[in-house]
Amino acid sequence: MPQRPETRPQAGASPLPSSLIPLPGESLAGYLLRVAYRLELAPARVAELTGLAPGGRSGASLPVTLLAGIPEPARRTFTFMTRLDAGQAAQLGMSAWRERYAPLVIAGPDHAGAGYRRLNGELVLAPATRYCPDCLAGDGSAIQESFGGPWLKTWHLPVVFACTAHQRLLEHLCPECGQPVRGRPPGAKFSLLPVARAAALHPAQCRTELAAPGKGRRTLPGCCGARLDQGGNRRVASPGLAALQDKILSLLDPGGPARALSAGQPARPSGYFADLAAIGVLACSTWPAARHLSPSEDTAAAIDEHVASLQRRTADRQRRAPASSTSRIRFGSLPADAAASAGLAHIADHLLAGSTGDVREKLGQFLPASTREVKRTAWGRRVTWSSPPCSDGLRDASGPLLREFTKAAGRPQGRRNAVLGPRRWGPENIPAFLPEDWYTCYFTPINGVNPMFTRRTAVLRLVQMVAGGSLGEAAAFLGIATNPATFQSRIYSGAGHVHSGARQQPGPLSFETALTSLARELDEPATPLVNYRHRRQSLENWSIDGDTWTALARRLPPVPGPQQPELGDRKRQIASVYVWTQVTSGEHYFAPRPIQAAQPPEIQEAWKLRRNTIWSLMHRTRPGPHYASLKAELCAIAVSLATDIDKSALPRLS
Repeated sequence: MPQRPETRPQAGASPLPSSLIPLPGESLAGYLLRVAYRLELAPARVAELTGLAPGGRSGASLPVTLLAGIPEPARRTFTFMTRLDAGQAAQLGMSAWRERYAPLVIAGPDHAGAGYRRLNGELVLAPATRYCPDCLAGDGSAIQESFGGPWLKTWHLPVVFACTAHQRLLEHLCPECGQPVRGRPPGAKFSLLPVARAAALHPAQCRTELAAPGKGRRTLPGCCGARLDQGGNRRVASPGLAALQDKILSLLDPGGPARALSAGQPARPSGYFADLAAIGVLACSTWPAARHLSPSEDTAAAIDEHVASLQRRTADRQRRAPASSTSRIRFGSLPADAAASAGLAHIADHLLAGSTGDVREKLGQFLPASTREVKRTAWGRRVTWSSPPCSDGLRDASGPLLREFTKAAGRPQGRRNAVLGPRRWGPENIPAFLPEDWYTCYFTPINGVNPMFTRRTAVLRLVQMVAGGSLGEAAAFLGIATNPATFQSRIYSGAGHVHSGARQQPGPLSFETALTSLARELDEPATPLVNYRHRRQSLENWSIDGDTWTALARRLPPVPGPQQPELGDRKRQIASVYVWTQVTSGEHYFAPRPIQAAQPPEIQEAWKLRRNTIWSLMHRTRPGPHYASLKAELCAIAVSLATDIDKSALPRLS
């Protein structure tokens, strides 16, 4: 049994001079604010003392992943310094919801040495932290009169839009500065708390950074400081919305109902929440068709503004990057305003009520008559590829609306149903080319079949297993069905060779068995999951910029002799492809080549002739000194790029 000194942050360290007991439902961010106010310290300093600040630096931003839970060994330091036990510290995180609110993914402790929990996608956090002014004002007890009421964990979730205790919709804007209370300056990283170095602020004061301090306030320069627990515009939650919020909160509660009816069938809470998100996409993408289902004019007006803001954002992206004229409106983006969230949740819950056939009929009123067109809608993509998956009820209701896709790239393909139930991983966690270590661990070489075809077919089948659909749909999702010729020669024919070759092996089911074993491994909580789709989307038109390439070239060691390696744009393009393959785990055939595309046709053709030669030189078992050094530099870029992209998958407050 470990001795007490081993739990201390360092020899001779003492706990904080005073601490607080967490309030029911309080978030870690709110707890830090209350303890910091009691000690008259900045929250960043309290985070440093309690082991939460990265590297022990009080000036560093606090990672938003702490909302999920405090990892080891920081938790031991935190409990020692705050005098809390492990259970009290765990109450400050979201880990209790991981089985019910499936977008919340909690990695195992100290996995791969990182130790941090991961928040999966913008389904976890609302775009801005919401709050109830009455809750922040406290319940009248001495402790809450002194240090304020709790900032609740549930306020971070997009499905929480009302305070049922005070029968009001939540707020997200400061009533004085008009900015989101958990906003961030343009270009800054998202942090657990904004302006964490500001001391002497009450937990209920606005921490939004302004150009100048507010008049008459004794706060740090640039901090709003207005009280959020006083006055403000009260927006009443109707009895219907309050009842819906109660239902949602009960499904989040680990001791709450294990099932909720959705489209006439019992659904796990995770499936019900996936259904709410999918129907929210349908409502927004077809708005104002569902406006009459909104519970009030106020919520309808809030959804009006949300949809208009999505359209404005898309127009802004197209103005900034005219080449991206095919940018879709991201109807899956969540509203910051609780009134809009309340309206969408009400519409979704209403549309999901009734039998499977009733739900199908309701959905059909908002969708095109053609099943091909339905599959191309934002709703069709969400239902097909949702991770976690939608409930069985909604998928059964949607099946006839999404069916009859029998062609991919001009070739008839059999459509498969998903053979796996709800999983902690989805199609977005499958790379476009099976990694070498996965192949070596699970698969047996097939006589007469190129391993490249086996690795490519394996990822296509994994996508089909978890999401259903045709081989062509899986290829399109992974970004490897670039044109009909590519699909026929590299995807469809290759898959045929793999399946026919596997059937002729001594163990004819070995390929399918390997897929099942790999799927089971991905289900293990300790297995790290990567959103490869997000990585591919982030790098869809990426290349190493000129300045970075110039600096890299200067760091390469000199090559003896008169013949020096070429380091122009052609090499920069090939190096960019190499980084792309490292980050996305994809094949170089399907990598973007924006540098090459910008060249005249004759130059592009000349580059193609030399491309395979340079690629093979980089992939020799024992590359020469120049390529060994170049690969080391490119691998460092790939690691940094992957880290930044994975962080950007976290939702931002705006």
